[in-house]
Amino acid sequence: MELRQLRYFIAVAEELHFGRAARRVHIAQPPFSQQIKALEEEIGARLLERNSRNVRLTNEGRYFYKQAMDIVAQVEEAVSTAGRMAKGEYGNVRVGFLEIAMDSLLPEAVRSFSHRYPGVSVRLSQFGASIQLEKIRSGELDVGFSTVYLHAMDGLSSIKLFSKKHVLAVPEDHIFTTEKSVSLSEIAEENLLLFPRTGQPDLYDSIMDAFSSRGLVPKVRQEISGLSGASALISSGMGVTFLPDNSRVSRKGIAMVPISDDFPCMDIFMVWNRDDYSNTAGVFMEWVADYFSVSKDFAVKISG
Repeated sequence: MELRQLRYFIAVAEELHFGRAARRVHIAQPPFSQQIKALEEEIGARLLERNSRNVRLTNEGRYFYKQAMDIVAQVEEAVSTAGRMAKGEYGNVRVGFLEIAMDSLLPEAVRSFSHRYPGVSVRLSQFGASIQLEKIRSGELDVGFSTVYLHAMDGLSSIKLFSKKHVLAVPEDHIFTTEKSVSLSEIAEENLLLFPRTGQPDLYDSIMDAFSSRGLVPKVRQEISGLSGASALISSGMGVTFLPDNSRVSRKGIAMVPISDDFPCMDIFMVWNRDDYSNTAGVFMEWVADYFSVSKDFAVKISG
């Protein structure tokens, strides 16, 4: 049984006239009638009662008509969906992100992408940088938005989306709030709150190097996780920490003080598996790259 036979049968079932049905599917009437007869023979049931004056569906014909309509609709849906998937217009994109990555144009880019491609489901999950890289490599994530570290990038590609300078976050009644900026030697005397090295090892090491290159050893009081958690600890007077400048973290009870010495920036990258990403993920990444005005860099990455 061929799909075109189902289409022929649907046409005659709706037109109840062989001539009109044949014209509707753009075939001459004799071969059209032969196809309907062959269909009935294959099924082993009479689907149509016809005489010189009219055509009507049998009980079997009415049942088969409904099933044929469902089959054709499913095929058309499958064809349409597969075509949209090939164009990256349908499917899922699993996205990992650092909290700070959302303190940018990224939320707006995701919203506008979802509006433009309603057939794509963007699934967002917050993970540390190292976990994101592992999940991208294993296929659990399609795209990540995080910092990167070079020794863990085997098989992965990335482009930098934006950078943020660090400032020192202190309690709002701290003496540093009276200063225009603070040096690392002054910061080294404070109780320092730092993110775990496992989450962002390159950034962590570059921060520690900024101190050690000046012969300083910071007093790391405890590790923190998440910008909101850092804000709560600082406002409670537990210590000070480095936060990206102009971040949208709650500033209740805390103040931001510029750092006078050279200090590492936080660079946020879009990361993906260079050899294994779907068309849908590719369209999503192109959209984000364009939003951050790095589409040319992205084009070079994927073509290379």
